[in-house]
Amino acid sequence: MKKLASKCLLMSALICGNVLWGGTTVLADEVQEYELDEMVVTATRTMKQIQEVPSSVSVVTAKELENHNVISVQDALQYLPGVYMDQSSQGAISLRGFGSTNILVLVDGVQQNDTYEGSVNFNSIPVENIERIEVVRGAGSSIYGGHAVGGVINITTKEAKAGTHIDAAVSYGSYKTWKKSMNVNAKVNDKWSFGLGFENRKADGFDGYYNTAKASSGKGQYTANLPTLSDGSYVYGGRGTSDWDHKTYTANLKYNFDDSKSLKYSYTKYKTYFGYKNPYSFVKDENGNPVYSGTVTTQHGNVITLKASNFYGYNNINERDTHALVYKDEDNKFNASFSYLNDKKSGFTSASVPKTYPGLDWDGAGGYSSHPGKIYNFNMEKAWENVGKHTIVVGANFKQEEMVQDRYTLKHWKDENSKDQYYAHDKGKVQNFALFVQDEYKMSDPVTMYLGARLDYYKKCEGVFWNTTTSNPLDTTSPSETHIELSPKVAFDYKADDKTHYFVSYGHSFNPPAMYKMYRYSEYTRYWYVPNPDLKPETSDTFELGMKKELDKDTNFNVTLYHVKTDDKIAASGILPGETYMGKGVKKYMNFDSEKRNGVEFELTHKISDKFDTYINYAWQQGKLKLGGKESTNFDIPKHLLHAGIEYNYDKWNALLDCQYVSARQAPDDETGEYGAEDAYFIINTAVNYKIAKNATLQFGVTNLLDREFYSGDATGGRTYNVGLRYSF
Repeated sequence: MKKLASKCLLMSALICGNVLWGGTTVLADEVQEYELDEMVVTATRTMKQIQEVPSSVSVVTAKELENHNVISVQDALQYLPGVYMDQSSQGAISLRGFGSTNILVLVDGVQQNDTYEGSVNFNSIPVENIERIEVVRGAGSSIYGGHAVGGVINITTKEAKAGTHIDAAVSYGSYKTWKKSMNVNAKVNDKWSFGLGFENRKADGFDGYYNTAKASSGKGQYTANLPTLSDGSYVYGGRGTSDWDHKTYTANLKYNFDDSKSLKYSYTKYKTYFGYKNPYSFVKDENGNPVYSGTVTTQHGNVITLKASNFYGYNNINERDTHALVYKDEDNKFNASFSYLNDKKSGFTSASVPKTYPGLDWDGAGGYSSHPGKIYNFNMEKAWENVGKHTIVVGANFKQEEMVQDRYTLKHWKDENSKDQYYAHDKGKVQNFALFVQDEYKMSDPVTMYLGARLDYYKKCEGVFWNTTTSNPLDTTSPSETHIELSPKVAFDYKADDKTHYFVSYGHSFNPPAMYKMYRYSEYTRYWYVPNPDLKPETSDTFELGMKKELDKDTNFNVTLYHVKTDDKIAASGILPGETYMGKGVKKYMNFDSEKRNGVEFELTHKISDKFDTYINYAWQQGKLKLGGKESTNFDIPKHLLHAGIEYNYDKWNALLDCQYVSARQAPDDETGEYGAEDAYFIINTAVNYKIAKNATLQFGVTNLLDREFYSGDATGGRTYNVGLRYSF
């Protein structure tokens, strides 16, 4: 309450001071559209030239997506300052060291963060229908609410402009990776337009997850000389190759009442699958056949045990339907939207393998953990431009999120429909109502102030938990709880001259706890993970100082310094002393102390000639965790990120050569170059396009051209290629 009172007092003083200057206060929420590449809207909710925005902002256009042979949204983002893409398997994204749970991701204004853990499945977003991506770094909760801690990624899809336009693309690459896409956008007449789309990406993947075991004394059934890790573990095999299949279907229908007013309905369905196949073992019997269960004497004379179940991994299954209805009145600067996101399937199946390995194609008993969820989101927004020296936006938002986790035994572990016994159920719901305000005040010719705040009323509703297992029956509830969060932001843009802008800003942001941390029971051999409905949101304060400068007509330079302090950091506890549940120890997620992050980002772009463009961007970032009174470095954050490249455009040719360096993400005394390590790496990527006809382009790309070998937790894929054809008419 003291923190809330101090923030209220601060905002009251700032707003009152603004009124004394002739100011007015405002609120905002839904994303407006934009068309000019030089203009952005995400950072301030108002159309602004990118150099005037008091934030660090990057833009990726549809043309750049084509020229760089981008296969996924992650590929598109990894070239930007402060963005790190995990190079293993399908590539997770972090921004300033924050993962997707701390980044608000929007597609046409609809939140993509799921209800279960707040993360984003970027593979569900069809890249070929993207018109534009805006990335705003830094606190965004004053106008966007929860998740907008590390930043906001706002993706806008293509719309019909005149007549009928069809885009089709197909590509094939390493690990039997396919991408097939087709999108149709048509303007029927002045009133009606529609769009239809389909995209499918699939691959057989690569060996990326290994099985390891600690040794004990004794004598085993088999003998083997096995790879060893620095922690003393032995690598004895793997789950096999990872494979995935992502399908996304889109449709929209738009009606224009007149040149200003429109109503648009959009629908998206995606189905994604990820799993493993063809497990393998480094242990052989006397006949040279692989062994998948039993005990093994290692080359050091100790013994490890092979667990048959570890060779099967899991099958991850997701299916989501998204509906959105948006009304816009551009003349009156008003819009309203309603969206409904339904994660119909979200979970995984796993095998319950007998002690004796039953064979590669075994499809016996297993389990299914399913956690579907729903999000209802309603927004309203009204803007007033040029009210004296002010641009004012006012809005409101209501959001409800629901999560269920159901657990079953399966007759056949690969088939989620072969349910045998329904034995556990966790359920929770949160609601959020918000009012928010922003005033863009032209204090003088060179100085513009942005003053805003958002008040969120956050309610954690009653949770329900039951488990019918014979040994540990469970049937309980958790009480509801409310939380009020004020997220102020103040920023100043100073225009030193026509080519130079400086900005400084302070913003408060928050991230609500992942629902599974508040509402899920989970049993392990020695302990229970119990829910903690008393979890508070993590709150962060971000300070930024930056400069944007046009050095000459062909050269631009941007630099940003930032500091982030996060309080009430949520982390998993160890087994809590003195606490037991159902006869076992207890672990749970708790609000601990704090985390501090500091960083510097710079970006330089230069047009050498009509044919050649170059870029270089670098980020230095560091995080310090304080848990239980002890401070330690957050080694999940790469300290150095460097991207540099040159692009060639002439006649029918376009080519890109990109270099990336990422420093290690692990403690200095950890062993690199082995499974589980987060190695430093330098890779070179290329993309080449040739226009073989007026509407057709042949594409070729190579990732990790020098075939560098390194680990990113899992093994990475080495040199990979793709070749494709894009056709538009």
